Amino acid sequence: RLTLKTELTPTQRDHLNTIERSANNLLAIINDVLDFSKLEAGKLILESIPFPLRSTLDEVVTLLAHSSHDKGLELTLNIKSDVPDNVI
Repeated sequence: RLTLKTELTPTQRDHLNTIERSANNLLAIINDVLDFSKLEAGKLILESIPFPLRSTLDEVVTLLAHSSHDKGLELTLNIKSDVPDNVI
């Protein structure tokens, strides 16, 4: 985060933003694994809450864009207009 506050080229800023998002996603995966352990032990209560589907999928595409480009793949996301913004 500190580096993002310095003077960077657009490419450097893009790469650092991707690194930061990847780190946050890795932390979320670790937390999910811990939650799964709690669930198996019967110590976690699940609740159904809405989440922003479109922005979540946009984030996934953003994170995968660099590696797909490096492999010569085109990565696209198409969401039909009748899909709600938030889902449970």
